[in-house]
Amino acid sequence: MANRTDLEAAAAAGVIGAEQVQPLHDFLATRATGAVAALPGEENLRFIRNFHDVFLAIGIVLFAIGMAIGIGTYVATAASPEQGTVTTGTLCALAVAVMWGLGEVFARRRRLFLPAIAIVCAMTIFAIVAGAMIYAGVLLGRDFGESGANFESMPPELRVGILLAMGLGVLTPLAFYLRFRLPFSLGLVGAASAAFVVVACMITNFDLTIQFLPTLYLILGALLFLAGVAFDARDPERATRFSDNGFWLHFAAAPLILNGAFALIGQALTGDGNAMSPNTGLVVAAGSENAGTAAIQAGATLVVIVLLGVVSLLINRRALIVSALITAGVAIGVLMNAAGLGAGALAATTLIVLGAFVLILGAGWHSLRRALLGWVKPDGMWARVFPPETIAA
Repeated sequence: MANRTDLEAAAAAGVIGAEQVQPLHDFLATRATGAVAALPGEENLRFIRNFHDVFLAIGIVLFAIGMAIGIGTYVATAASPEQGTVTTGTLCALAVAVMWGLGEVFARRRRLFLPAIAIVCAMTIFAIVAGAMIYAGVLLGRDFGESGANFESMPPELRVGILLAMGLGVLTPLAFYLRFRLPFSLGLVGAASAAFVVVACMITNFDLTIQFLPTLYLILGALLFLAGVAFDARDPERATRFSDNGFWLHFAAAPLILNGAFALIGQALTGDGNAMSPNTGLVVAAGSENAGTAAIQAGATLVVIVLLGVVSLLINRRALIVSALITAGVAIGVLMNAAGLGAGALAATTLIVLGAFVLILGAGWHSLRRALLGWVKPDGMWARVFPPETIAA
């Protein structure tokens, strides 16, 4: 079997494309070891191959943290107070360049996706800090913190600075995706774009945004979901990079959809237009001390999860329901804290039902898909959105 070094050399010589290295390596590995090939239509985890990728990703994270600490230490000890903000921004911009160089090595040349994920995350954080600090030091001549974080009294130039920083949070992973075609970075673009819209709305009208924040979450989550479906429709067999793009967009969309749905449920139950937890952004039974309201809310949570499960089955995307369940677990934890110890049995029952739901969904995934598709009977373009179930039960 050709090893990865040989395949990368063939890609560098133009014999095969760089995007073919990993699939060809995996195919030859299954042929050599007699392993069962990946089933068509499944969501294969192509962002990690082995522990070597984890090892490199840990090294990149430690390196990025070390650079951040080094920048902070240098600014605190060597830079003058007047130039500290600009110096911080400049050094963070250099850190962005360093991370981009690592991307050229690990993302473009070696196609190591997990290390590339660590690189784009670190680079995005450095870019946001760099843009904010340089803008604050050069154009404002002062730190962001001097004007406070009150959206109501925030000066216009400071609002522009915040939007600039948030914009860099979108443009940095977008540039990374355009250069390296890393699917995770497209999901990061989606999540950062949603954050940009939320912050922009808050800066424009804070009170109105808070009032309609659940609806805004739902709209943004739906847009990311539709973007994921658009990529899925181009690859119904889940075999190419389009499928990976859809995977991360669905993963980013689910928490927004779930948070928006939970918050709207909380508002309907409590009559409070701001029934959001200040710590997690997840709905709680604000002001409610009776188990009845908590039970209704827990039941509504289960209904939302079931609906997402049905959608996941139809589009053949486990990532959507997994991301939603992570958010649901946090929501249930918040609900337990709000309801008090008396709701322990309720919380345990809710978790047991959620766990059973996942087990049933996982064990009967293909049979359930076949049954649902029998009702939907998709054809034409809809057959690409709801791909046929070809795996035997």
